[in-house]
Amino acid sequence: MEGEILEIQERLETITEEGTIYPTQKDGNVKWYVWKNGRREYLSKKNDKEIRNLVNKKYLELYLKDTINELRLLETNRKARKKYKTDYAQKMLKQKPYSSILLAVDKKENEEANEEANEKSQVPNPEALKFYTKMGIIVRSKSEVIIATALYDNNIKFEYEKAIKISDGIYYPDFTVEKKNGDIILWEHLGLIDNPDYRNKAYRKILKYNENGYYQGKNLILTYETAESPLDPMDVEHEIEKNVQVIKCSKNYEENL
Repeated sequence: MEGEILEIQERLETITEEGTIYPTQKDGNVKWYVWKNGRREYLSKKNDKEIRNLVNKKYLELYLKDTINELRLLETNRKARKKYKTDYAQKMLKQKPYSSILLAVDKKENEEANEEANEKSQVPNPEALKFYTKMGIIVRSKSEVIIATALYDNNIKFEYEKAIKISDGIYYPDFTVEKKNGDIILWEHLGLIDNPDYRNKAYRKILKYNENGYYQGKNLILTYETAESPLDPMDVEHEIEKNVQVIKCSKNYEENL
């Protein structure tokens, strides 16, 4: 995760535009302003490149803040966890003026996203299912055993790698929780987050989830680990505890065994 922080910092250094951008909306029209040197300046459509760079800069700054807090969560004790919030960047994505820019991808990124969607449209490799849980489900890692067991022990109904339709393809979230009203909560465990290729693919997948209405802190749970910082069962319990108001609405898992 330290490597990810360094990477974000390096990307921020490539953005030379100064100031903090923010939008205003009236009757569906969006106007962009930048606050710098104690003054507010209007950015017209001819400043499109500056607007995009400033929006990306703002997102990266919030994403950096979230990542640093995630690292602190791994290093702190459970009692102090509420002190660190990790959804600043996700909240920014919920605002349409920002998301319309951040979720716009160029031709190359579209090709990569389509390639990933094609890969996701196929059933995941069954030979990778190697780890048995006490409820009889076979999963892909010891960390997923921890998550599955915690959900089961908390009487939470879930499905493992259930296929769901996400815009341009079929995706298989690690765990899918279904509420009584039919709403879906996704849980993705990012087990190789210190691997750059894995992290970039995960980042695109999360953006795709966001684009389709799944947000961390609302209906998307994300857990992480690296080679040096394996998943802590306390982190899993913390996520369940933090999302208890959402998850406890689910049907009892044992009702469907």
